[in-house]
Amino acid sequence: MHKVILTMVFCVCVISKATAQGCSDAGVCTLHSIKNNGADEEEKKSSKNNVSIGFAYGIGERSTDNYTGYLEYTRIFTPKTSVTGKLSYNAINGELASTSGFGDLFLSVNHVFDTKGKWKKSFVAGVKLPFDNADIQKRGIQLPMPYQTSLGTVDLVLAINYNRKNIGATLAWQQPLKSRNGNGFLPGDYPAEPLTLKYWPTNQFSRKGDLVGRIAYTIKTGQRFSLRPGLLGIYHLANDTYQDMFKNRKPIYNSTGLTLNGTIYADYHFKNGSGLELSLGTPFVVRDQRPDGLTRKLVAGISYQFSF
Repeated sequence: MHKVILTMVFCVCVISKATAQGCSDAGVCTLHSIKNNGADEEEKKSSKNNVSIGFAYGIGERSTDNYTGYLEYTRIFTPKTSVTGKLSYNAINGELASTSGFGDLFLSVNHVFDTKGKWKKSFVAGVKLPFDNADIQKRGIQLPMPYQTSLGTVDLVLAINYNRKNIGATLAWQQPLKSRNGNGFLPGDYPAEPLTLKYWPTNQFSRKGDLVGRIAYTIKTGQRFSLRPGLLGIYHLANDTYQDMFKNRKPIYNSTGLTLNGTIYADYHFKNGSGLELSLGTPFVVRDQRPDGLTRKLVAGISYQFSF
């Protein structure tokens, strides 16, 4: 266990020196079947129920503190098919306000369709359902997106995983199908609050979709401990838009583009079959504008998993 702690402390020291901001994960990247690239499924195939309880901390837009707790449950119906549900709760603290609330519910199906080739392949299909409309207000201010607990969109998630020995790769697509976003933030509406001018206008915000590519390599240093370094690329497919004070739909230029993140997971399996996972992520390449509030300079997380 001491190897896990030493490794993660080293990674924190390295990553904390990063000055770029990005990440921009709208939720698809942390789904169980996509995050793990199928690497741990062989170890859990004898169990029908897997539960994960986790917590993550992220440094967001203008140094906001982002805290996320989540509960994830996976039911394995056959050796090839499983269903996962994930519920998150978010709390944000920053210069404009402190907010909290349930975020999104993810429901997904993972089906393995090729086990005979060199690469084991599985397909993931899911949906993201928001718990609020991204319209939280504090002190009479319609808060910008970095302070909202959800994007306020119903999203479709499709992904394909490739797994071969210690290598896992994923290609995923997350596309908003319906916007419930009722955000009303326009910086010019609050002349008495000059800090609001530091944030992008997101009145009736419309967010576009993402393509996600992930590759990771599992390094086992014993029967119980492994490291999984990887790269996570997120390409935002088009410029997001908002509605100005005259009700004209305006693009937010340069909000399309690539974010490339480095990630590392450290896994420790206990004798009873449960496990502890520590994770870190930071961006190397970022898109110019990120009005959706998903900017993260650093993300660190811990989760506990057990099966029955």
